[in-house]
Amino acid sequence: MFYDPSLTPTPTFPHSGTLHECPRDARLGAGRPPCSEAARAARPVQNPESMSLYRKYLRVAGLVVGIVSPAAVPSLSAQGGGQARRASVARASEAAAREALIEPARSVLRNLVGRWRVEVRFAGISTARRCLGTRVVAALFDDLRLQWTEELDSSRVKSQGMIGFDSRTGRFYSTAVDSAGTGAELLTGTLDVAEPLIMFSPAAASPGGDFVLRMVDQDHFTWAPLDRGWRAVLTRER
Repeated sequence: MFYDPSLTPTPTFPHSGTLHECPRDARLGAGRPPCSEAARAARPVQNPESMSLYRKYLRVAGLVVGIVSPAAVPSLSAQGGGQARRASVARASEAAAREALIEPARSVLRNLVGRWRVEVRFAGISTARRCLGTRVVAALFDDLRLQWTEELDSSRVKSQGMIGFDSRTGRFYSTAVDSAGTGAELLTGTLDVAEPLIMFSPAAASPGGDFVLRMVDQDHFTWAPLDRGWRAVLTRER
């Protein structure tokens, strides 16, 4: 309840003295009210302007309480829920994209299975200086993981490795090691379905450069570095 100054009568006294006159009035006995009554009479009446400011303060305080009240929590929760839903949709989209690559990857790898005649051609060198060999590719555990061995006709150097597709990451991988080397080559690749080709790059902490495996048709594919210093053409043997 607010105080209304219009409802309180203004007291009148015979003397308009102040509080510091109480002791003298008590001694003189001038018919004035006791000191305590004089103090109450001298209490200032509340200003209507101050009451108006007080009411404004209450309205502002109520507005602030409404803003920070628990009723605002659902909107914040809804905002967080929206972010979580968007993240979930993004993860589902990524998983769907990886799933969509499995069949094209399986098709490419299946086409690599078989016995191939290898011809390595070097840039700027006549075809008489080319290297010839044989590569055999077979399934390792399933049609998404293959192993291969290769021998050159003019050398005792042999090499072998793996090539496959990781459905968890949506990427290819390739490993290779040869009898004349001291380390393994580790590559990861992405599939370009339109070509089709696989672009390989060295895995972390692995030496080497970028390579491209390009499917020409069912009986031919090529393997070459991006600098085109050489190119291996593989032809299926019947």
